[in-house]
Amino acid sequence: MQPRKIAIANQKGGVGKTATALGLASAVSAKGGKVLVIDADSQGNATNGLGVTVDAGMLTTYHLMNSTAEGSAADAVVATEWEGVDLIPADEELGKIESDGSNDLVFRLDIAFEGLDLSPYDIVLFDCAPSLGKVLFAVLIAADGVVAVTEPTIDSVQGVEKLDETIRTVRKRANPKLAFDKVVLSRRRNTGEHIFREQELRDSYGDLVARTIIPELAARQDAHSLRQPIHQFRGGRALSLQTAYSDLLTELAILSGGAQ
Repeated sequence: MQPRKIAIANQKGGVGKTATALGLASAVSAKGGKVLVIDADSQGNATNGLGVTVDAGMLTTYHLMNSTAEGSAADAVVATEWEGVDLIPADEELGKIESDGSNDLVFRLDIAFEGLDLSPYDIVLFDCAPSLGKVLFAVLIAADGVVAVTEPTIDSVQGVEKLDETIRTVRKRANPKLAFDKVVLSRRRNTGEHIFREQELRDSYGDLVARTIIPELAARQDAHSLRQPIHQFRGGRALSLQTAYSDLLTELAILSGGAQ
């Protein structure tokens, strides 16, 4: 059985997309599962967080999108130090794709996965760049579902609305199977503003907003800096983050084959 391919997305930066992608990868790993993370951000934060350095000659997401080659993603997969977590890395070279005018550009990533047996993995996670550019469109064409990650701020509803519009556009024109799985509230603090904005999102999107909330805790950045899975990190109230990501994994039903 092929795993679902989920894009972790929001055009706004600094909302916790990479932390959510790696937090879910850590949760799957902690349960003995296997994950493929695809770094689709030229900043390479997921690549760095998984302890991978892009060396000369290493294939990256850029190379998958710089040519049209069926099944080429298999050659770009590298193992990481995290148990059960593999990676297709990215670096700043991926930024060149936005200026590529090729007619088939946004389909190349999907073609790169065509014909591949991904059944050894429980889930494939795309860590997307903070933009609504060509790379995101390519990811959404290749993906089965989208998890929008947002901080509960004044811009959060608008950001989710823009992503929702993009998903609808891709669904109509290129990928009718694409689902909007969940909106995940990340970096939440117990302030009046965050409480109000959370309610605003829930009023607007109802059950699409995940019950699980990812709190803003220093352990998230500390674990990332040490390139450790959050489920192996100790200190800084890491247990709260471990519980949150494990609960989110359950809510998304990733290990049972689909979103709830």
